Amino acid sequence: MQALTLLIKPVSGSCNMRCRYCFYADVTDIRTVKNYGMMSHNTLERIVERALSEATGSCSFGFQGGEPTLAGLDFYRTLMVLEKRYNRNNVKITHSLQTNGLLINEEWAEFLAANHFLTGLSIDGTKAIHDGLRFDAQGKGTHNRCLQTARLLRKAGAQYNILTVVTRQLAAHPDRLYSFYNQQGFEYIQLIPCLDGLEEAHGSHPYSLDTKTYGKFLCRIFDLWYDDFVKGRYRSIRAFDNYIHILAGHPPENCAMGGICSAYALVEADGSVYPCDFYAVDKYRLGNVAADSFEEVLTGDVARGFVQPSRQVHPECGGCMYFSICRGGCRRDREPLTDGVPALNHYCGTYKIFFPHALPRMREIALRVFG
Repeated sequence: MQALTLLIKPVSGSCNMRCRYCFYADVTDIRTVKNYGMMSHNTLERIVERALSEATGSCSFGFQGGEPTLAGLDFYRTLMVLEKRYNRNNVKITHSLQTNGLLINEEWAEFLAANHFLTGLSIDGTKAIHDGLRFDAQGKGTHNRCLQTARLLRKAGAQYNILTVVTRQLAAHPDRLYSFYNQQGFEYIQLIPCLDGLEEAHGSHPYSLDTKTYGKFLCRIFDLWYDDFVKGRYRSIRAFDNYIHILAGHPPENCAMGGICSAYALVEADGSVYPCDFYAVDKYRLGNVAADSFEEVLTGDVARGFVQPSRQVHPECGGCMYFSICRGGCRRDREPLTDGVPALNHYCGTYKIFFPHALPRMREIALRVFG
């Protein structure tokens, strides 16, 4: 395999926070085994050995939870040792870590910087909104501790971006959010629409995101972002970056924006492999690193069965003028399936608000940047 992307859950769904909207807690609730506990040294070694023997060009090791720092810093130090031991093919290795930031101290920050981890730090904007949805196991707000983590990462010279879950509460205040990013000097942002449960109806919770509010939110954030861009101040907002790449004829780096799923390897703490962290449930279990190669599980019948529904185009998409950039969207936003065919994207109405508003200016930027 030329390139291999792994998303590893070293502590399964274990977490030291109790975020109200946690999608992985919902996923694990409908599995036979809710939590696989802490990944063993043997399982980690097997993952690294298999990955670096199969990848011929590049290999990406990403870590997520739950909260992956609960595995402890020595777990990641062991990872570095194993990579040196098994990288006989001189594969290019990249690392990423998605964290709530509560356990990051100076030692952690220096390790992440020294080993070139790209760290995704979850902060949901201002203190009032963040602390209303993201609190620790004792029910205390975490905003101040997350900002301290951002300062530690910056001081250590670690690469990091900010992951913000767009809930109904946050989407009502786009100006306040963008001002917060400016005040904190955050330059790399991922805006992630809040997910309802895998088997729940959309809009089931107080934090659920409705399409109209989300559309207006994106329009206003784009206006603020564009004003900065024309003034020579560029801030990376992942969704906007990807749309501009698509308009310039390049593939998006975000798999959710490709239109067709590309099963990557989500590796749970026991070594079980799934095609996506949104679908780490029993019916989509592909195999286990103890017995199966990544090539086998990612090209097998279960993986192909997982990808196939995303190839189906909803009838309403056929004549849509925005389909070439929307591409139907992430399969997770097209649930539920009916006879193997996905529904219309839940955010179709959002895109029909956002694209007429932003597309002309995104095309202009694509032309300026890519020629």
